[in-house]
Amino acid sequence: MIRRLPHLFLTLALLACCWAAAFGQGKVYTRKLRLADFPTKTTKMVLAGNSFLELALREEIAARWRISPFEFCSPDEYGRLRSSADYYFLTLAQDDGIAFLVLSKGGREGEKDQLRQAFEVVRMPMASVDDPTGRELVFMGAFLDVIQRFVEEAMISDKTAYGGLSAGNALSLRGRTVYLDPDAADEAFLREEAGALLAVTIAPDPAGPRSSCYKMLISADTHELFFFEKSRYRDPSDAAFSDADAHRFTRRGAAVKR
Repeated sequence: MIRRLPHLFLTLALLACCWAAAFGQGKVYTRKLRLADFPTKTTKMVLAGNSFLELALREEIAARWRISPFEFCSPDEYGRLRSSADYYFLTLAQDDGIAFLVLSKGGREGEKDQLRQAFEVVRMPMASVDDPTGRELVFMGAFLDVIQRFVEEAMISDKTAYGGLSAGNALSLRGRTVYLDPDAADEAFLREEAGALLAVTIAPDPAGPRSSCYKMLISADTHELFFFEKSRYRDPSDAAFSDADAHRFTRRGAAVKR
């Protein structure tokens, strides 16, 4: 009984916090519930200029965005509207040498009504800021589809909503082929090979003291995300798919081609 007392006190403390939040500061909502209005809200696509990246993004959005009404908007308009809970926003962002696509809900920080609070829905790494490979232009449509699929699943599953992009790491890879070689992966992607999984790595150049890299497996035909991992980045070897990675994919049922 004595051993259980700390757990009992912790449980009571958590219940007290929830009670205070529910009755003192407004009702508490899970991320799934906070996303429930997504299909009915307009997503503002924030684009600043005419870079190759933004031109490709604009084209792919126009062709692929299907899960909510959308409009393109300028950074100035974004600045005026970002505190409004009536909109979601898709923006380009940079952090520690990595370019991201960031989907967020508008709102005010500290708002008592959680449904009107700003929050980040998902952050998709795309490219090195200072050393892009060009693959980000090829995979732009796939990145958008990954974001859309994540939102669809997060609206019905708190496990996905809180787990983020790594929620697919537990999926079976049985019957699928992982292409670790970039050239072979690109060819499989362009021919939309059924069952093919593309190994994608994104890392900054040069590495900094807080740098991270990202490894992903994205299906060539359906653009599903089957693997997502963020890890520390010190040199290019950290961003390479290792023998241990290949073994993990094999254990999940995949055939691995190097």
